[in-house]
Amino acid sequence: MSLDSSKHPARRTTALPAAAGVALLVLVPLVGLTTAIVNRPADPFTGANPSIFELVTSSGVAGLLFNSVALSVVVAVMAVLVGGWLAWVEHRVRFPGIRWMTIATLLPMAMPSYILAGTMRSAMGPGGWIGAPLGLSQPTGFVVAAVVLTVVTAPLVQLIVGASLSRTSAAEEEAARSLGATPLQAFFAVVLPRLRPALGFSGLIALLYAISDFGAVAVLDCPVLTWRLYDAVMGQELARAAILGMAVLGATLPLFLAARHLRGGALPVGVANRRPVPLTRLRKRILLPTFAAFALMVGLGVIIPVSTLCLWVWDGIQRDLPFISPWESLGHTVIAALGGTLLTLALAWLPAKVVAQRQREGRRRSTALLEEATYLTSALPGVLLAMGLMEAALLLAGIGGPRMYHMLLSSGVLLLAGYATRFLAEVFAPLKTGFLLLDPRQEESARVLGVGRWTLFHRVTVPTLAPSVAVAFLIGFNAIVKELPVTLLLGGATGLKTLSFRVWDRYEESLWHDAGVAGLLIVMVAMASVLFTLSWRHDD
Repeated sequence: MSLDSSKHPARRTTALPAAAGVALLVLVPLVGLTTAIVNRPADPFTGANPSIFELVTSSGVAGLLFNSVALSVVVAVMAVLVGGWLAWVEHRVRFPGIRWMTIATLLPMAMPSYILAGTMRSAMGPGGWIGAPLGLSQPTGFVVAAVVLTVVTAPLVQLIVGASLSRTSAAEEEAARSLGATPLQAFFAVVLPRLRPALGFSGLIALLYAISDFGAVAVLDCPVLTWRLYDAVMGQELARAAILGMAVLGATLPLFLAARHLRGGALPVGVANRRPVPLTRLRKRILLPTFAAFALMVGLGVIIPVSTLCLWVWDGIQRDLPFISPWESLGHTVIAALGGTLLTLALAWLPAKVVAQRQREGRRRSTALLEEATYLTSALPGVLLAMGLMEAALLLAGIGGPRMYHMLLSSGVLLLAGYATRFLAEVFAPLKTGFLLLDPRQEESARVLGVGRWTLFHRVTVPTLAPSVAVAFLIGFNAIVKELPVTLLLGGATGLKTLSFRVWDRYEESLWHDAGVAGLLIVMVAMASVLFTLSWRHDD
């Protein structure tokens, strides 16, 4: 029975709304940014309107662009190595307490990059609780920023690669071993080709995160495009900020092509009757890299920031400083994260399904533009994305009047659109991997046997997609929990004051005791989301 799309007209019709939805998310902020460039204001002192060339040359784009690309590539490579190794340990190694140790390595994913950088700089600086006794200098610059962003993005790789590992079967590996292959040869011949798309997807997500992040690089004084972009936005230089944002997008295009090459053409095909791979003991030769990865993720990503946050809170208690109640911010955070995540999942579902189906049928070129456009949505830094959406809303206000602009802001429509656009790629990647793992033979057999669509969906599709859906939800939820620029610029009119906003606001005012409380609550929310999705991720 063929699965050609000509025999299933519904597959042709689903591609159009999927492409339209992604195109809308990509084009709306770009239209807003283009408007900011075209309608750039005149210099308030001279009255002259600077040319685009003058804005580009005066911003030092070339040097900043090189630093941005170098930083993002280094972070992507390190994140794939660390996160991929942790995913392998989590799903293939038997060791007492290994599951709880790997859960701890996921927690840095929920830590805002600027808080992780700020607590690291505070703790390991000359006056910090680690830096003072060891005589360390101030941790800033390119290398420190790369380490911090690696710690933040490696859990994304761990989740996406782990979702693929949870759906592999022992049959092929045992067949390779029976033919005389060593475990290492079996890994490169059988397992790695299955994991290659997931490694490519997760590496691209880490790369996009690093090239669009401005929190860590700002705190650590690392001169990249987003660092200069932040200065431009704070100085109300909207045209310069838009040009820098376009430079960020331009930098991602060759990186997209490189990531596509690394992903390769192999598909992570699922099997109809999967047999779990038996776990192996933690051997001595992998003991050192395993605990080095744990030390990096848990030490720099959990122990140091959480301890520093606790010290900030304790200092406030000791000095009898007043604390602002965090419970309203906690409620706002959960509401915003749930709403944004569910919308992002809904918008990513159809594109992921269409791309996976077309690639299964050998028509990769027909979905290449849709897939790359989906990843492009996450290339814009949050502060620039929010600015682009606000400029686009102002264009609509010219048609519907000022009330329309106020309605879009106060109703939360722009905020949810910002979340969906910012994190569509991060949710799309694991969903697509899950759809690629669906075995078409099961669908064919169900149709032959007359099984209804609901039964097929409930008994076959849901169990297969469950790990990937859980990973997508976990990534999207935690990304929104710690998102600051989009929430700050688009959520103010809604009255939302999330925990990330509370951390930023208190940190900027040097009220570190309140920032510590909000930061600890973010970690608790992250732990709750990890535990909530644990059974689905492991497909127990």
